[in-house]
Amino acid sequence: MPPRVSIVVIGYNDAEHLPAALRSAQTQTLRDIEIVVVDDASRDASMDIARGFALRDPRIHVHQLAANSGGCSRPRNTGLEHATGKFVLFLDSDDVLPRRAAERLYAAATRADADVTCGRMVRRHHQPRRHLPSNDDLYRRAAVLYGVLARPAQLRDTPACGKLFRREFLDANDLRFPEGLLFEDLLFTTSAYAAADRIAIVPSLCYVWNVRSQQAAPSITNRRELRNWHDRFEIHRRIDVVLSRRPQGNRLQAAKDHKFLTVDWPIYLRDLRAFPADRRGDLLSLASAYVAGRDFDAQARPGLRAACFLAARGDLETTLSAADYVTTGGIGTDLAVEGDRVYWTHRHLDEPGAKDALDITSTGLLRATFATTPFLAVVQEARADAGTVTLSGRIWDVLDRLGDDVTARLQLVGRFGGRVLECPAAVEPAPHGAMFTVPMDLRRLARGLHPGVAHELRFELVLDRPDAGQSVARCRIPITARDARLPDEPLSLPNPWAALIGATGSLRERNGRLVLDLAGLHPVLDSALDVATRGRNLAGRRLSRRG
Repeated sequence: MPPRVSIVVIGYNDAEHLPAALRSAQTQTLRDIEIVVVDDASRDASMDIARGFALRDPRIHVHQLAANSGGCSRPRNTGLEHATGKFVLFLDSDDVLPRRAAERLYAAATRADADVTCGRMVRRHHQPRRHLPSNDDLYRRAAVLYGVLARPAQLRDTPACGKLFRREFLDANDLRFPEGLLFEDLLFTTSAYAAADRIAIVPSLCYVWNVRSQQAAPSITNRRELRNWHDRFEIHRRIDVVLSRRPQGNRLQAAKDHKFLTVDWPIYLRDLRAFPADRRGDLLSLASAYVAGRDFDAQARPGLRAACFLAARGDLETTLSAADYVTTGGIGTDLAVEGDRVYWTHRHLDEPGAKDALDITSTGLLRATFATTPFLAVVQEARADAGTVTLSGRIWDVLDRLGDDVTARLQLVGRFGGRVLECPAAVEPAPHGAMFTVPMDLRRLARGLHPGVAHELRFELVLDRPDAGQSVARCRIPITARDARLPDEPLSLPNPWAALIGATGSLRERNGRLVLDLAGLHPVLDSALDVATRGRNLAGRRLSRRG
């Protein structure tokens, strides 16, 4: 009799983490399994480790590719060729399965007669350590979906790992991973969702995805390379072809387009901002070729729609301004106001469909108070000199709300809140806003550090403007740093807690915010903060279930 589940484990030059992955597969409470290990022509000790495990466990079968494939597709397809189980579960060599993952997935799959069974996944970040839920809102309770259109939001969860696929279903629909392309999971899982008659949902944790952002060589999908986005857009084109051939193809395509605009497109816009300035035009061209002529969901966030329209026209400057808005919430562009309507830019307004795509009236900008005005604060340079770092930059005020009496001060706050430093900022009027300069005394900053700040401090600018009578209108905005000139060397921050949080910090832009990164976080403190984060996440899940 074939085993109930085949666990396909793939890896390349990952001798350090492979043993943990194999042990997590071996110790599954579901014993009727086989473990198919496919090595992608590693040059380290991976094969020796895999063969050693196979000698001690007859359920493990090891295969090695003759040449490295450069991705996950060929190893997984090879694993599918050798797998004999009724169901298939994928595991990467640097991740692990919780002990009851296979049992829980198999039980749900057989109970629902499901083609695809999806379990909850958590991302375990290292350095700093954090356990972050992935698409947790989709896994609040057990469910059976009769087709993905019963819950289109399921399209957001596309990793192939942490899911159980019926082998007969894969073969009947000729579902395999696309070789020669990255982001293979996106095509494979979306195609499986579109073809599945039943999709079972398991709310229990079924996969731990290890994210090691500070490893010596980043994973191929995390590198800032044009090839990554070339492959992403090619994968999306292939998905569109697959969906066009399915029953209810139009509805599936509309659901997939909404997912693209709300999940994939914001990731692209963050990458566009962070890409080297001299290569952004090439990156924009990749997007232009895909989004041109597409009619995206009118209910999507206005900034995302505007960015699509502008990218389709190859307008790098205004696309970047929309990317800033999507990433930071601040606006630094030439808004066009016509009566009670407001449009993202004066450019392109006479083109067909432009006013629909660029209309951002629904954001309520024209009715915004001073406190809710989306000012954009951009640091242009941070200069370190003799114990002081001086930040200089610009405040964009496209709605003309600052006035002549505005004052500003800079605040540094911990990752989980709590002010560490406050400094007055000099403000000078400038076209469409103001320029600001603020010196930071590093000794004062170091004295304010404490373990509660976690691994980073965030920069904020607080704007105060005299209002009617004795009151003051206040606006608090994050500081961003796209294309800023930042010190290359870490800043010296000797402090009483150096043994726990380190004595240096580096200025970085992270997720659209200027931050001071404290890379010296002690493992004990890091673990404590991780436990606190996991407790908060768990409490949030319990509250959502009660709701």
